[in-house]
Amino acid sequence: MGTAGIKKALIKDAKQNVKPYNNSFLVELGHGHSSFTAYVDKSCLGPGTENPETTIKDVKWFLVREHVWFNYKQTYSELSPSNFFTKLTTEEDGTKIFEGNNLIVNVSSIKGNGNGNIGVVYLLIPYSVFPESDGVEILRVVVLDKPQILYCHFKFPKEGGYIPLENNEKRAAYGQTVEVEMYAHLLPDCRNYAEKFVFDVELINRGNAVAKLEKQELKFDGTKGLFYYNPRKKLEFFIDPEWQKNHVDKKSDEKFYLRLKGYIGYSESVYIASDHVAATGEYDSEKATTDWTRLENGKWVYDNSRELLVPYDTMSELLSRFEVAKNDQIQYIGDIRYTQKGIDPCGYSTITIKDESDKNRDPLVIFDEDETKSPIDRTAQIFGLITGEERKNVSITLGKLTNKNVLCNGLLLEAGQKHNDAKHIFQIDRVMPALRNKDGVYVVVQDPEQAGDVDVVPDKKRGLSKDVSEVQQWQEGIDFKFEGEDKMILMLRYMYNKTAFEKIQNPDNKVVNNLMNDIWLFNYFLLTQDKAQIYFLPISTCRYPNQLAKINVYPDIEWLLSLKLSSTTPNVYSHTNMPSGVTHEIHQERALEAGNNRRWLNKEVSFELVLKATTGSVEKSIGVSYEEKITTLLKALIKVKETLDSICGVTSARSGMAAGIADRLPGFLGKSPITFQLDYPVITIEGGWKFGYNATTKNVEPQGKLAVAFTPLIKGTGKLDLIACAEFIPPAKPIIVAIRTATKAVGVDIWFNLYAFGQIDISYTFLFGAVDGTEPLNIATTVGVGAELGVKASAEVPKLSFGGDTTDDMDIGFEASARGETSIIISGKQGSTTEGIYVEPSLGFGGMVVFVTAKASVWKMGVGFEEKPYELIKPEPDLLKDRFYIIKANNDKK
Repeated sequence: MGTAGIKKALIKDAKQNVKPYNNSFLVELGHGHSSFTAYVDKSCLGPGTENPETTIKDVKWFLVREHVWFNYKQTYSELSPSNFFTKLTTEEDGTKIFEGNNLIVNVSSIKGNGNGNIGVVYLLIPYSVFPESDGVEILRVVVLDKPQILYCHFKFPKEGGYIPLENNEKRAAYGQTVEVEMYAHLLPDCRNYAEKFVFDVELINRGNAVAKLEKQELKFDGTKGLFYYNPRKKLEFFIDPEWQKNHVDKKSDEKFYLRLKGYIGYSESVYIASDHVAATGEYDSEKATTDWTRLENGKWVYDNSRELLVPYDTMSELLSRFEVAKNDQIQYIGDIRYTQKGIDPCGYSTITIKDESDKNRDPLVIFDEDETKSPIDRTAQIFGLITGEERKNVSITLGKLTNKNVLCNGLLLEAGQKHNDAKHIFQIDRVMPALRNKDGVYVVVQDPEQAGDVDVVPDKKRGLSKDVSEVQQWQEGIDFKFEGEDKMILMLRYMYNKTAFEKIQNPDNKVVNNLMNDIWLFNYFLLTQDKAQIYFLPISTCRYPNQLAKINVYPDIEWLLSLKLSSTTPNVYSHTNMPSGVTHEIHQERALEAGNNRRWLNKEVSFELVLKATTGSVEKSIGVSYEEKITTLLKALIKVKETLDSICGVTSARSGMAAGIADRLPGFLGKSPITFQLDYPVITIEGGWKFGYNATTKNVEPQGKLAVAFTPLIKGTGKLDLIACAEFIPPAKPIIVAIRTATKAVGVDIWFNLYAFGQIDISYTFLFGAVDGTEPLNIATTVGVGAELGVKASAEVPKLSFGGDTTDDMDIGFEASARGETSIIISGKQGSTTEGIYVEPSLGFGGMVVFVTAKASVWKMGVGFEEKPYELIKPEPDLLKDRFYIIKANNDKK
């Protein structure tokens, strides 16, 4: 700069509001001082100034914000003074030019209509051709107002991520920490060093505070200068995923606001008058209307917002994104695998992870530099932890840690940092990754200070990772703590998704949504490995930088299941050789019932289910019976049954099956009145499952068992209807027919059968976590013979008696007894001949004698006859007699 031109300005009648500022003055307007007069005289001119009188008379004044002037100076330092002045006045609307000496500057000259200019220091530069700041003693002026909060806004992050603007593609997200900036005027007043501003800030959603920062303090900061009228403070809020549960009834983006309230306190003892009223400040970003911008690199940018927009996401999407974010950082940081022992003095020997709540579980050593039998680095193994909402402590301990008073290069740390701080060993902040080549192999260089030692080098191009604590939503004292220099405790819990069927929830039906969410445990019905939530901790010293300890947290949920499906009505029922009339009708009705049951799955099909899930203090269970309560699942199970029926040939049974069976029976049985039925299988599933620790594999895996049984899978019963047989005895037929007719009319069913049955049972148990997954399949077959007598009555019934013994022990007014004499002879032998080893069974039938006494009162008429023996079936001694070779001799000649 030359010596010509205006070098300074003066103030007339300087008062208390004029403060020394560097080599010049700062004038405070407001608070009783509304204006001042600035002027220049010959003392303000450089010695090389020509025509000083004209220069003084024609002086111009340039008014501009101090930070704008110097920001432009820094950004456009290559411009000439004239070009710089042209650019600044062209781009900046807030600059002013005044002409003439003895300039009166008042509050309105600076403040304007809003409060955006209060507390902002302005430059008042006198000039002739263009203003200059180099070598000029510049006057400064500031307008002061009442103490107030100018704004409390959400800040845009410098690295991108969320952008708190409506109608923008990017949003904040649940699980993210957002930055907040509070900007105040004279709260506290920089002219009183003892003042401090104490305030609370609330995060508001739908008019309710969802989070609060209490007793925040803003004090005088001498590093900002003596005239720091508008102090700032940065804060952080965590957008808690748990809040999403309150928003399941509203599938739209959520708006968050900030509400602030505080007062002036004091950092030290001061004298306060009895009538003194402390200054206060309040702010509500939802009600505010002013948006703020700031100057960066010569450009005004909008980098804060009065509202924060968070998109609606289902909890499953939030938790999934949370896992992706953590895995991304694991991949970004990288886990360096070491194959040999290092020699850097700054290091450790072992990394050990332990579940502090389980004293019986062995610690897991994932790194041991002195290991000789296995690789020294086993950090690929993940430590499994089972817990729920109750936190469990997991310790990570470094053996033989040396990080104090030893040579430390701060390898993979930021410049100036060393491994003498626990937070630089257990890295909970941002981590510098190591450089890798195009094949993913870590690049190493010779350590100049350690002969024979190579070190990884930082990947400065990619730069630091995201904050480890922030990515994992950790807070010190809640999620982790340090115990000495060599041990860190992670206090981990499982984050359950307590919403259910989110995709189909109706935002207008809170009642239904609440009912759905009440069964949130079903989100964890299938306990697969993808249910794990991973956490990680980078561990670093110069000897072994960027080791990763990884912990998978599994839900502590436990399931118990009991299910039963059965039917009281058979699947197939058929009959043959029945006497015509009422007897035939009775059996035909039963055949129709079976057909309807198979077709419509009516109430004769029963379904019973007990399902219980437990986690911590939460227990949910459901019990369901009857088809109509769970139609969909029942039909699915019936479909399974029908598939099994098809495999077993059950579906081939038709109404003529009894006849088909009778045709195959020997002799007299082929002409006897026979019924045949196939029953529905009884399907049962019982068991329980959960995550458990396997001490052999040292992994957490699903454990438990689930037993599936069909008892029976298939059951067939053939019956010889003895009452129908009695109709073939001439004296008894009219009486039996009359009784049948009468009992049918009054809702009575009677039967007396000789029966045989065959049944196949099958059971199968699946073992969770077993090597082969199952226990053996069990199949059992049974065959039986029996007799049954039964009566169903619903009103007065006639008396009925079969046989010689009569009972009268029921008070509904009927007698029923029967005596059938028969025998089945079963014998057999085994032996061997030249043809092989054989068995020779023998089956004979001893015939059947029925003693019939039929007496009854039918429509007030007595009918009946005395007991008479009838040989109903003649003996058949050789129904089956054959020889079966178990092992056949090989008599083939070569």
